[in-house]
Amino acid sequence: MRNVLLTTLAALGASVLTVEGRAQNAPAPEFAPTQGQLVVRQSARPVAIANDNNNAQAAAIPGPFANPTPGTIVVHINGRVHAGFDSIWSSADQRFATAPAGSPGGPPLAPGAATPLATILGANGTGPVKLAPYALYSYARLYFGADAMATNGLRYGAGIEIRENFTGQIGSNSSTGASTYTCLETLFVRRAFTYVAGDQWGIVRAGQADGVIGLFDNGVTTFQYLPTNNLQNGDDFAALVPGGASVPFFFLSGVGNEYGNTKVVYLSPQIAGVDFGVQWAPNTSNGYGIGTGNPLNGSLTGSGIGTGLGCATSATSGCPNLSSGPGILDGAKATNQTVLGARYQGSFSGLGVLAYAAWEQSGHVHYTGLTTPAVLGTAAVPGSRFNGSYDGLNFGNGGLAITYAGFTIGGNIIGGRLNGQLALTPQHGVSEIAYLIGVKYVNGPFTVGVAAERGDYQGSVNLTGISQRRAQAIDFGLGYTVAPGFVVYAEYQYQTLRQTGFDFITGSAGSSADNTIKSQGFLVGNVINF
Repeated sequence: MRNVLLTTLAALGASVLTVEGRAQNAPAPEFAPTQGQLVVRQSARPVAIANDNNNAQAAAIPGPFANPTPGTIVVHINGRVHAGFDSIWSSADQRFATAPAGSPGGPPLAPGAATPLATILGANGTGPVKLAPYALYSYARLYFGADAMATNGLRYGAGIEIRENFTGQIGSNSSTGASTYTCLETLFVRRAFTYVAGDQWGIVRAGQADGVIGLFDNGVTTFQYLPTNNLQNGDDFAALVPGGASVPFFFLSGVGNEYGNTKVVYLSPQIAGVDFGVQWAPNTSNGYGIGTGNPLNGSLTGSGIGTGLGCATSATSGCPNLSSGPGILDGAKATNQTVLGARYQGSFSGLGVLAYAAWEQSGHVHYTGLTTPAVLGTAAVPGSRFNGSYDGLNFGNGGLAITYAGFTIGGNIIGGRLNGQLALTPQHGVSEIAYLIGVKYVNGPFTVGVAAERGDYQGSVNLTGISQRRAQAIDFGLGYTVAPGFVVYAEYQYQTLRQTGFDFITGSAGSSADNTIKSQGFLVGNVINF
């Protein structure tokens, strides 16, 4: 029986690899039954991505994954592991902290208030707090995909991206152990979508996935050329900096706020290098977050927090699919996001060109709550015009990249009614304008480049009508491909934010302290794609 089972598994493994794109031209795989291994020839282009050469445009194009033929399906299972060292400094690295209410040395709790977590963990008294400016980091991702073609020529398939999640380390006075910490790490779905496509009529993608802007740019005009994604490195540099010191990546390509909600996207066939795209999303959630299937429903309650509340039995403030509500954050939700865009891709005597432009607009949840300053948290900010209501999204975005002889130069610009990274602008708040410029050079396994961004936007809504925020960042990076799927990199980044009246250390408005915050640091790491 054991031999029959092993023989069956070997045949199954071989059949899968014959349709998996990166092994399609490899010799027959070897099978090690005692270890359950499949050994295949090393690929020249191993990748770990959700958007591939079969599902990111109307026509299937040559690439790392095999194009399906009538009656076949290409199944690919890939992974990525990052590991590295960082040394980062910021204005928020040290301060004098006061113990939270209810802890020894701190003020008393308000009547009926719950004991804060910091008290449970043993916060005691007051004193200086300082962060160590160095760390080792690692994280993992898994990618699953299937690209198929029916016998009548219809292409279809799906993609999934799973990531590692992190939380703060929790322990006791006698043991703050690594084992306890790793038990709190989880896996979560970041992308999950299906698609149907035809070379003559286009591609339709549905689910939790990239929209028109992310697919049209694909990190090119925004200079995401390192495994860290450079300025769009929410998983690397930005994740290692205290939150208040991190500059938002304004340009939306490849960011969770752009691809994290469920949407429908259509991309047309390319004609003379030009294709068009349109997308629509009813809200900024996944539909399964609405009903009782959400395990957080009712567990993250509070006055106007706008999260963790389902609508299984009745309309409730905080529901993902609200059209109106009295919660303080209800009005900040976008509804009916719509994007229209056009892209050009071409090559002339070795000169490559990518250019795109997109316009996005949305509605917003109507705020029906109280508008007094005390309720809205603006009582301490005299002159604030924040009234709890927001404008819908209404902005343009475009990018251009020109490549010749290994050099790429270009940039990206975004402007209109949005606040930071795809958040709604409060009524009476200033519009956003941000731009990015960059240059990179590729020579064989070496890649080197620099990119810089600047953005002016509303920032703190409690300072509406009083001040706006300015953010700037510059990134230098070097990457080297040691072997297929093995990349080492080094990166330096500098960031600064300023808004008059906003304390970046405490996150509070109406203060003259710490109105500017800065950070800088180095990353040295490696990534293995398989």
